[in-house]
Amino acid sequence: MNNCSSTPSFIASYCDNEFKKGLKGIAVDETERRLSAIIRLFCCLNSRDIFIKQYTKHLSGRLLNKSSISQEAEETML
Repeated sequence: MNNCSSTPSFIASYCDNEFKKGLKGIAVDETERRLSAIIRLFCCLNSRDIFIKQYTKHLSGRLLNKSSISQEAEETML
């Protein structure tokens, strides 16, 4: 996972996709399970700063465009 330099960007893009489409219509416990998995991946990353930069970029886009599925999930992730 840490051998590829683009892994943090891919994980941030995956998070963005989850917050836009993936979390739609699923139960709260399933949402928490998915967010926990993302956080566990984040803990294993060596390039956390790249992930944070990309995640922040995607988050700002979701907030400005109001394209997030769940405000509660966004707060949980932060």
